[in-house]
Amino acid sequence: MSVRFRGDDRAVSPAVTQALTIGITSLLVTGLLIGGSQMVDSQRERVTQEALENVADGVARDLVRLDAFETGTLDTTVSFRAMYPERIADQAYNVEVISDSSHTHVYANASGLNRYAVVQFRNETSVCPSVVSSGPLAVSYNATADCMAVTDG
Repeated sequence: MSVRFRGDDRAVSPAVTQALTIGITSLLVTGLLIGGSQMVDSQRERVTQEALENVADGVARDLVRLDAFETGTLDTTVSFRAMYPERIADQAYNVEVISDSSHTHVYANASGLNRYAVVQFRNETSVCPSVVSSGPLAVSYNATADCMAVTDG
């Protein structure tokens, strides 16, 4: 025969403590996972933006360097080749060169990531509008067309 005492609820205490511990631990782990994933996404966006800026800046520097040539005396094609990554943040990207009356604009665009970078500069030599996919690129002066362009390298 077992004896029960009134008001004895000590057996409930370990179960409630364990349930609370599991609940609080679950909340903390969930918070850490959400915070960590947001930090990774933020870092990925920052790295992607910097990489696109580096590509656009590199292409613009090559165009400026090519613009320094006395192109009026050239009768052949002159080009600079550069290696750029095939993918940025596991996405392909495009490099587009557009010129208006006062500036040339170099766009590096990763449409899959909804990110782009723009570099603009002034130049004397005309620029043929061009769009190329990611990877090795060449900036060249075409004497026949009398313009600079970006092509696949």
